[in-house]
Amino acid sequence: MTFAHLPAGFITCTLLYDVYKHRIRSYKTYLFWGLLGSVLPDFDFAYLFLFDEAGTNHHVYITHYPIFWAVLLIASAFWLHFDRKSQLPVSAFLFTLGGFIHMFLDTVSGRMYWFAPFSYSVLSGDNMLFSIAPDYAQSHRHWGYGVELLIIFWAAYLYHRNVNSEESEVSALKKDT
Repeated sequence: MTFAHLPAGFITCTLLYDVYKHRIRSYKTYLFWGLLGSVLPDFDFAYLFLFDEAGTNHHVYITHYPIFWAVLLIASAFWLHFDRKSQLPVSAFLFTLGGFIHMFLDTVSGRMYWFAPFSYSVLSGDNMLFSIAPDYAQSHRHWGYGVELLIIFWAAYLYHRNVNSEESEVSALKKDT
Protein backbone atom coordinates (compact mmCIF):
# COMPACT_ATOMS: atom_id res chain seq x y z
CA MET A 1 0.00 0.00 0.00
CA THR A 2 1.12 3.49 -0.72
CA PHE A 3 -1.35 5.98 0.68
CA ALA A 4 -3.46 4.15 3.28
CA HIS A 5 -0.94 3.84 6.13
CA LEU A 6 -1.54 7.31 7.58
CA PRO A 7 -5.35 7.10 7.24
CA ALA A 8 -5.22 3.66 8.91
CA GLY A 9 -3.30 5.22 11.80
CA PHE A 10 -5.98 7.91 12.10
CA ILE A 11 -8.72 5.27 12.09
CA THR A 12 -6.93 3.35 14.84
CA CYS A 13 -6.53 6.48 16.98
CA THR A 14 -10.16 7.47 16.46
CA LEU A 15 -11.57 4.03 17.27
CA LEU A 16 -9.47 3.65 20.44
CA TYR A 17 -9.91 7.21 21.73
CA ASP A 18 -12.96 6.48 23.89
CA VAL A 19 -11.16 3.55 25.50
CA TYR A 20 -8.17 5.65 26.60
CA LYS A 21 -9.51 9.22 26.81
CA HIS A 22 -9.35 9.21 30.62
CA ARG A 23 -5.56 8.70 30.37
CA ILE A 24 -4.88 11.19 27.58
CA ARG A 25 -3.55 14.56 28.63
CA SER A 26 -2.89 15.81 25.09
CA TYR A 27 -4.90 14.70 22.08
CA LYS A 28 -2.18 16.01 19.76
CA THR A 29 0.41 13.79 21.45
CA TYR A 30 -1.97 10.84 21.31
CA LEU A 31 -2.58 11.38 17.60
CA PHE A 32 1.11 12.04 16.86
CA TRP A 33 2.29 8.68 18.24
CA GLY A 34 -0.50 6.75 16.54
CA LEU A 35 0.18 8.35 13.17
CA LEU A 36 3.96 8.05 13.50
CA GLY A 37 3.71 4.33 14.23
CA SER A 38 1.55 3.81 11.17
CA VAL A 39 4.19 5.22 8.80
CA LEU A 40 7.48 4.56 10.63
CA PRO A 41 8.16 1.19 8.97
CA ASP A 42 8.52 3.01 5.64
CA PHE A 43 11.29 5.24 7.02
CA ASP A 44 13.59 2.46 5.86
CA PHE A 45 13.24 4.03 2.41
CA ALA A 46 15.75 6.65 3.59
CA TYR A 47 18.32 3.92 4.23
CA LEU A 48 17.44 2.27 0.93
CA PHE A 49 18.06 5.44 -1.07
CA LEU A 50 21.04 6.76 0.88
CA PHE A 51 23.10 3.66 1.63
CA ASP A 52 21.82 0.51 -0.08
CA GLU A 53 23.42 0.55 -3.51
CA ALA A 54 22.12 -2.96 -4.26
CA GLY A 55 18.53 -1.70 -4.13
CA THR A 56 17.34 -4.41 -1.74
CA ASN A 57 13.59 -4.78 -1.28
CA HIS A 58 12.87 -2.63 1.77
CA HIS A 59 10.57 -5.33 3.16
CA VAL A 60 13.65 -7.31 4.22
CA TYR A 61 14.77 -4.59 6.66
CA ILE A 62 13.98 -5.05 10.36
CA THR A 63 11.43 -2.21 10.23
CA HIS A 64 9.32 -4.50 8.05
CA TYR A 65 9.62 -7.64 10.16
CA PRO A 66 6.16 -8.42 11.54
CA ILE A 67 7.80 -10.40 14.36
CA PHE A 68 9.67 -7.23 15.41
CA TRP A 69 6.41 -5.27 15.60
CA ALA A 70 4.58 -8.14 17.32
CA VAL A 71 7.18 -8.28 20.10
CA LEU A 72 6.98 -4.50 20.58
CA LEU A 73 3.18 -4.64 20.54
CA ILE A 74 3.06 -7.37 23.18
CA ALA A 75 5.54 -5.50 25.38
CA SER A 76 3.56 -2.27 25.08
CA ALA A 77 0.30 -4.13 25.82
CA PHE A 78 1.83 -5.44 29.06
CA TRP A 79 3.01 -1.94 29.94
CA LEU A 80 -0.46 -0.58 29.16
CA HIS A 81 -2.05 -3.21 31.38
CA PHE A 82 0.21 -2.64 34.38
CA ASP A 83 0.47 1.16 34.24
CA ARG A 84 -3.14 2.33 34.28
CA LYS A 85 -2.58 6.06 34.84
CA SER A 86 0.08 7.38 32.48
CA GLN A 87 -0.34 8.44 28.87
CA LEU A 88 3.07 6.98 27.91
CA PRO A 89 1.91 3.34 27.68
CA VAL A 90 -1.08 4.44 25.61
CA SER A 91 1.27 6.24 23.21
CA ALA A 92 3.60 3.22 23.04
CA PHE A 93 0.67 0.88 22.41
CA LEU A 94 -0.74 3.07 19.62
CA PHE A 95 2.70 3.47 18.08
CA THR A 96 3.39 -0.27 17.96
CA LEU A 97 -0.18 -1.10 16.91
CA GLY A 98 0.25 1.31 14.00
CA GLY A 99 3.45 -0.45 12.98
CA PHE A 100 1.81 -3.86 13.21
CA ILE A 101 -1.21 -2.76 11.16
CA HIS A 102 1.27 -1.41 8.61
CA MET A 103 2.53 -4.98 8.17
CA PHE A 104 -0.99 -6.22 7.37
CA LEU A 105 -1.58 -3.41 4.90
CA ASP A 106 1.69 -4.13 3.12
CA THR A 107 0.65 -7.78 2.87
CA VAL A 108 -2.53 -6.81 1.01
CA SER A 109 -0.75 -5.39 -1.99
CA GLY A 110 2.85 -6.44 -1.57
CA ARG A 111 5.15 -9.25 -0.63
CA MET A 112 5.83 -9.60 3.08
CA TYR A 113 8.11 -11.95 4.97
CA TRP A 114 6.01 -12.69 8.06
CA PHE A 115 8.51 -15.02 9.66
CA ALA A 116 11.67 -13.02 8.92
CA PRO A 117 14.44 -13.26 10.03
CA PHE A 118 13.79 -16.98 10.58
CA SER A 119 12.23 -17.65 7.18
CA TYR A 120 11.93 -15.49 4.11
CA SER A 121 8.95 -17.28 2.60
CA VAL A 122 6.65 -14.77 0.94
CA LEU A 123 3.12 -14.01 2.04
CA SER A 124 1.10 -11.81 -0.27
CA GLY A 125 -2.53 -10.83 -0.56
CA ASP A 126 -2.34 -11.29 -4.31
CA ASN A 127 -1.02 -14.84 -3.93
CA MET A 128 -3.73 -15.68 -1.39
CA LEU A 129 -6.45 -14.29 -3.65
CA PHE A 130 -5.12 -16.23 -6.65
CA SER A 131 -5.20 -19.46 -4.61
CA ILE A 132 -8.72 -18.84 -3.24
CA ALA A 133 -10.47 -17.21 -6.21
CA PRO A 134 -8.27 -17.32 -9.31
CA ASP A 135 -10.98 -16.12 -11.71
CA TYR A 136 -11.73 -13.07 -9.57
CA ALA A 137 -8.03 -12.32 -9.09
CA GLN A 138 -7.41 -12.59 -12.82
CA SER A 139 -10.19 -10.15 -13.69
CA HIS A 140 -9.54 -7.76 -10.77
CA ARG A 141 -5.77 -7.37 -10.75
CA HIS A 142 -5.82 -4.06 -8.90
CA TRP A 143 -8.15 -5.02 -6.05
CA GLY A 144 -5.59 -3.74 -3.52
CA TYR A 145 -6.23 -0.19 -4.69
CA GLY A 146 -9.90 -0.66 -3.82
CA VAL A 147 -8.95 -1.70 -0.29
CA GLU A 148 -6.69 1.33 -0.06
CA LEU A 149 -9.48 3.65 -1.21
CA LEU A 150 -11.90 2.15 1.32
CA ILE A 151 -9.43 2.90 4.12
CA ILE A 152 -8.92 6.47 2.89
CA PHE A 153 -12.68 7.09 2.60
CA TRP A 154 -13.28 5.59 6.05
CA ALA A 155 -10.67 7.91 7.57
CA ALA A 156 -12.19 10.90 5.76
CA TYR A 157 -15.63 9.95 7.07
CA LEU A 158 -14.33 9.68 10.65
CA TYR A 159 -12.51 13.00 10.34
CA HIS A 160 -15.59 14.85 9.05
CA ARG A 161 -17.78 13.20 11.67
CA ASN A 162 -15.40 14.40 14.40
CA VAL A 163 -15.24 17.93 12.98
CA ASN A 164 -19.04 18.13 12.74
CA SER A 165 -19.52 16.85 16.29
CA GLU A 166 -17.02 19.42 17.61
CA GLU A 167 -18.85 22.21 15.76
CA SER A 168 -22.19 21.10 17.21
CA GLU A 169 -20.69 21.02 20.73
CA VAL A 170 -19.32 24.56 20.30
CA SER A 171 -22.67 25.86 19.01
CA ALA A 172 -24.48 24.17 21.92
CA LEU A 173 -22.10 25.83 24.38
CA LYS A 174 -22.71 29.22 22.75
CA LYS A 175 -26.48 28.77 23.10
CA ASP A 176 -26.10 27.96 26.80
CA THR A 177 -24.24 31.21 27.53
